[in-house]
Amino acid sequence: MDALPPAVLIALPYAINALFLFALGACVGSFVNVVAIRLPSGMGLAQPPSRCPVCGRRLRWHENIPVLGWFLVRGRCRSCGTRVSPAYAAVELLMGAMFAGLYLLLFAVDPTGRWGGAWPQWFQSTGFMASMPAFAAVCALVAALVAATLSDLRTYLIPIQVTAWPTAIGCVAWSWQATLGPSSAPAYALWRERWPLPLPDWTLAGLAIGAAAGLIISNVLLRLGRILPSFHDYHEYQKDDSPFADYPHARREIWREVRFVLPAAVAGAVGAAIAHWTATRAGGTAPVPPLPVAALAASLLGYLIGAGLVWVVRVLGTLAKGVEAMGMGDVHLMGAAGAVLGWIDPTVAFFVAPFIGLGWIAITAAAGRMRGGGRREIPYGPHLAIAVLAVVLLRPAVTDAGRLLFPAWFEQPAGSAG
Repeated sequence: MDALPPAVLIALPYAINALFLFALGACVGSFVNVVAIRLPSGMGLAQPPSRCPVCGRRLRWHENIPVLGWFLVRGRCRSCGTRVSPAYAAVELLMGAMFAGLYLLLFAVDPTGRWGGAWPQWFQSTGFMASMPAFAAVCALVAALVAATLSDLRTYLIPIQVTAWPTAIGCVAWSWQATLGPSSAPAYALWRERWPLPLPDWTLAGLAIGAAAGLIISNVLLRLGRILPSFHDYHEYQKDDSPFADYPHARREIWREVRFVLPAAVAGAVGAAIAHWTATRAGGTAPVPPLPVAALAASLLGYLIGAGLVWVVRVLGTLAKGVEAMGMGDVHLMGAAGAVLGWIDPTVAFFVAPFIGLGWIAITAAAGRMRGGGRREIPYGPHLAIAVLAVVLLRPAVTDAGRLLFPAWFEQPAGSAG
């Protein structure tokens, strides 16, 4: 047997890893389907076991195989013949493709080419196994974005569990990743320089850690019943199980949210002052924190900015209109994106999302005219989720669109190199 061509030998490990991640992503997609259906309904994720929603027949193991299971039962329950939506298999297929595509984007593309950049450079120089915590965090975010989109489309609700897990995973994964650097000083310095998340100085690190501590204090007080959650009596104004209600106290409740974040604002200011004073006292010998501290602070800062952007819009819109503007699920969703991606990507996605919304309006309006009906309204969460995915997976296309729409922002300063 002739030896394989060099190009095949180079591509084979990437193909094997991509196939494995496709299978893993399909399994995660099956779990995403469960999360999107059960959590908004208040059901457990493990019990009851998977079953037909009509006749209650429990699915057998081979009927639960991602993607293939739907084809094995030919899209129908074998007991009562109820049609099984192909959307389940489509979500599993989508998640598999996204996991495999994310792997190829970060580890197989030319880092100096059009689809390269800081992320592929860092991931490729680190290696697949050595960058596993960071890669797992990004995959967890992608899964959460899909689950949040499906849940929001079905119920106009994004359960807090969907966004809390990727937030926690992002903070832990980046802190852990920072301890796994190369042993040699030159390689470690280059590894840190290419770090995917923007690393803060001591002052910003103190602000992020202090603000996070303040939010923990507020949540503890919330759990102890010392403060009430905002819109706690919203359900009293709902009718016929509708997710919407004619709620008359929106401005009052939004001020409750402002009071909720006051400990974070105070603790953040104190943390920034202490960190700045400590760094100044060091005489410039420690201008930036050690990488594990900086990585954790970068994740926390991303959470605060990602969530804060949406929350400020929510506050201002609610005070102006007197009705709830944007949901807290959207706030937590962008916070999770920031915890995994740092503060820049969710900020860009925040400004990309309105264009995705406008595109949806145009498409559905045209489709409605063709069918003779109206356009379908959807919540804003899916627009935010798609914007984040676009920034991560289609960064060059997003940059090109930004250059076309806002050319002044992308002009190279005079006298710059390149």
